[in-house]
Amino acid sequence: MKTRLLAFATILCLLALAILATIYLAWLCYPLEISWQKLDQVVYMKPNQIMVNVNILMDYLTNPFSRQLNMPDFPSSKSGLKHFADVKHLFHLAQLLFIVLLYPAYRFIKEQLKKKSLWFYQRDFVVAALFPLLIGFLGFFFGFDRFFTLFHQFLFPGDSSWLFNPYTDSVIYILPETFFMHCFLLFLVLYELLMLTMIWLAKSTTPKERYTNETV
Repeated sequence: MKTRLLAFATILCLLALAILATIYLAWLCYPLEISWQKLDQVVYMKPNQIMVNVNILMDYLTNPFSRQLNMPDFPSSKSGLKHFADVKHLFHLAQLLFIVLLYPAYRFIKEQLKKKSLWFYQRDFVVAALFPLLIGFLGFFFGFDRFFTLFHQFLFPGDSSWLFNPYTDSVIYILPETFFMHCFLLFLVLYELLMLTMIWLAKSTTPKERYTNETV
């Protein structure tokens, strides 16, 4: 029972890692979004000026010591600030989960590899890998617009502050839906790579007798 919980904690740790990697990579690669989507022409600002505001926003969202959001070129409404505060809490939750679960996950993987018993949890990693793919399929089936709406309704039930009004929260112009689609795709790739790595490691510890019996 204890090892099963540790396996679940490992999957949760890897999920948090994929989320955090997506956040920081999206931040790092945001200049490419400005170029690809010509956001400088949308808001009539130089790319460097846009990045100043994005850096302030991302620092607020990811830095637990940053308590106030004040973008120089994109004033925020009370509703917009509330949504960013909610997102900030979710980001910090991912950070906390990763920090708390990192060592138990490391110990679990190390011990199971040493005992050559990680294969016992291979099915758990397969299920964990398939679940986001199912969600991604539903997103493709419904269309990203509908998926994006359902995603926010799930994360923020009964709260419509995520529906930004461009007249009061013009920052939405530099955070187009296409940018978030790229973030979802990046997360999916990173998460699946982590899960596939765990499946490969688990399979590498499969006893030869079991592998022979399954292929007969």
